[in-house]
Amino acid sequence: MREVNALLEKAERFFAAADLLLDAGDADFAVSRAYYGWFYVAEAVLLSEGLRYSRHGQVVSQYGRRFAATDHLDRRFHRLLGRAFELRQLADYSAEAELEPVVVEDLIAEKHQFAVFRCYGCTELVSGEKSVGSGGGS
Repeated sequence: MREVNALLEKAERFFAAADLLLDAGDADFAVSRAYYGWFYVAEAVLLSEGLRYSRHGQVVSQYGRRFAATDHLDRRFHRLLGRAFELRQLADYSAEAELEPVVVEDLIAEKHQFAVFRCYGCTELVSGEKSVGSGGGS
């Protein structure tokens, strides 16, 4: 549980860094930090189920397979995580990547929606709010 919460706290720091970088006009660096925020949230969700993966692609695909495909969590979150992954790849590995700030801003803004998940065993969300039991789930 401690590691799950540590990942969620780390995610929040990455989202905050993304906001600062975007405000400074660095959309490519901002999308990279935003992706890592999303990555750490997905990693926390998986870890809350006892699942640990060493590669980014594994985290993205297993999150989709275990949560989105089974409708345990909104499929939209997996699509957003995948989109952030693609944009981070473009920003980090292309010298001439031109990202529209509004696209990055939308990804960062979605962090609060992505954080509202039913994380089995998690007591805090990325926003720092206590989870409230909602209907559905397993």
